[in-house]
Amino acid sequence: MDSSTHHIPYLIVGAGLAGCLLAWRLQQAGQPFLLIGSRRMPAAVDVAAGVINPVTGRWMTKTWNCEQLLPTAEACYRQLEAQLGLHIYHPIPELRFCQNPDDLKRLGRRLRNPRYQDVLSRYYPAGDAAPAFNDPHGCFGIEQAAYVELPKLVHALRSAFEQAGLFCDQSFQHAELLPQGTHWRYQEICARKVIFCEGAAARNNPFFPELALQPAKGETLLCHSPTLQLPRKLYHHKKWLLPYPDGSFRLGATYDESDLSETPTAARRAELLTAAQAALKDPHPIEVTAHLAGIRPSSRDSRPLMGAHPSRPGLYLLNGLGSKGASTAPAMTEQLCAHLLQGRPIQPEVDLGRFQNQPLD
Repeated sequence: MDSSTHHIPYLIVGAGLAGCLLAWRLQQAGQPFLLIGSRRMPAAVDVAAGVINPVTGRWMTKTWNCEQLLPTAEACYRQLEAQLGLHIYHPIPELRFCQNPDDLKRLGRRLRNPRYQDVLSRYYPAGDAAPAFNDPHGCFGIEQAAYVELPKLVHALRSAFEQAGLFCDQSFQHAELLPQGTHWRYQEICARKVIFCEGAAARNNPFFPELALQPAKGETLLCHSPTLQLPRKLYHHKKWLLPYPDGSFRLGATYDESDLSETPTAARRAELLTAAQAALKDPHPIEVTAHLAGIRPSSRDSRPLMGAHPSRPGLYLLNGLGSKGASTAPAMTEQLCAHLLQGRPIQPEVDLGRFQNQPLD
């Protein structure tokens, strides 16, 4: 091998949230790596609201594995805040509005269930908790909600890695990744292990052609209203409304599996604004200051996808974080790092092999 080859143990492809957190964990463990990803390519993290919500869906169920995910996420973000001099993790009270009598019945069962005592606070009768909202059926409080300023975090990590010579700001060319003995050669780099953290762009990864991704487009609006002043809470009224300290607020989010373009759409903008006005008791002028769209890299069963390639030693993948990236990425990168460094097994629930009926070519 020629003298210009740069030997490293780990090459990470994709510099979004998953790739940056995995790189950070390897750095914490004292492991050399190189992170490759283009700042110019669209990435879900660039438009992510970073909402952490432990109770979701029509059935008001706890999010998957939240007892482990949420403490790991908070510890991770607090440590990063201290290291990088940032303030990006924001716990916030959450109110969710019941939409009909069936919601009230479900809520009653949840409030009586001991498993939900750590994430549900109490029921508020109609009009008690949030006078600005239409609230004929009352609402309830959700504990352990938060939002994370993910774009700020990822940009800070990329910059720190770049200054240390550990980040290469370029698009990865899969055709140039070639096996070389027990290693993988990419241009002038020779890596023992290559980990793909490409998000929705993994659809174009030839090494994982049968990956069970089910990407979905999400759109949100950054807004301002001169007449709407809300207490600092996360409000969930079919859609969610997240007020920021500067008086602006975020509306989200839509879900579309059919349109996987990165372009914001007038239809989804109208959907979000209509939902906001329907949620509010009085009409308010709402100015849209930014319309954001991104592709969530979800999996078929809404669980992360992680682990080793079944037939190509040295290739690994972390993907499928979907709309739960803020809460799942810290624990998933911790688990993958332990797998890479110590050989610890991947949880069967998130092992990418759970969808494979035959080895990948």
